[in-house]
Amino acid sequence: METQLSLVSATTLMSPEDLQEGIASLSRGTYFAEASLDMMMSILTESAANICGVERASIWALTDDRRELRCLGLYERSKRLHSSGNIIDAIGHPVFFAALQKGDCIAVDDVYVHPVTAEFVSYYLPRHRVTAMLATPIHVRGELQGVLCLEQVGTRQAWAAAHQIFAQAVANLVTLALVEYEAGEARREACAAVEQLRAVINASQDAVLLADAQSGEILDVNRQAEALTGRSRAELLGRHHVSLYSVEQQSTVTGEVRRMLEGGGAAGRLAAEVQRSDGQRIPVSVSAARTDLSDGRRLALSILRAA
Repeated sequence: METQLSLVSATTLMSPEDLQEGIASLSRGTYFAEASLDMMMSILTESAANICGVERASIWALTDDRRELRCLGLYERSKRLHSSGNIIDAIGHPVFFAALQKGDCIAVDDVYVHPVTAEFVSYYLPRHRVTAMLATPIHVRGELQGVLCLEQVGTRQAWAAAHQIFAQAVANLVTLALVEYEAGEARREACAAVEQLRAVINASQDAVLLADAQSGEILDVNRQAEALTGRSRAELLGRHHVSLYSVEQQSTVTGEVRRMLEGGGAAGRLAAEVQRSDGQRIPVSVSAARTDLSDGRRLALSILRAA
């Protein structure tokens, strides 16, 4: 084994001063809101390897069933190579998974004698010539979501407290990247849902209003709503949807629509009168339904049909 390891060029871990500057440099990055998740994993793994002085840096994510760790990004410094997709299963590595659940940084100075890495001795460690490992759990909203691994290849150096602090800082940046990614996905899903609602609105033969369920502010209307109210889309957007009804009915409409949105309204439609911009009153029947978007917003879809 020693003969095999000697074939690998030794690396030297960076000093605490260099690591501190590296943390500051990474933290100043302005790429979180702009880069894709894959790009973020590449940036963080390459930066971690170069700043810390290790040969291999990788980021692994727990699957939803928590049975596997999947590699989101691996950087090998001597090869300048990025890769991803490897899997570590919980069944074959129960000690390693249990150690991650404890939440502490796992500093292994000799991977061939430490119990946490014993499950990797038969294949992973000799295949990649890993001699020392620093595994830092990654948490999102207090729950374990993955691990950051920094690995030495060739000769071994003991991990100092500064290396563990550096690894934790990088793990925190991974958490930020994952949160940004989730928020972006939620925004994209919300936009897609809104576009679907708009397609429904535009296809309807009835007047349709899309409003914020909390504030009542009108967010979108179709042409039938413009014709029914005698107001342009620009005039309708931003108004409270209840303001379209006659003054004496607004209180009743507010209560009934709220009950419809909460699912407690009576079956059927509400009879009311829309007051046009010219003062004319148009009898309508009103129905309303609520849509909850993935980003937390609640929308109210109201359908007004001329009686």
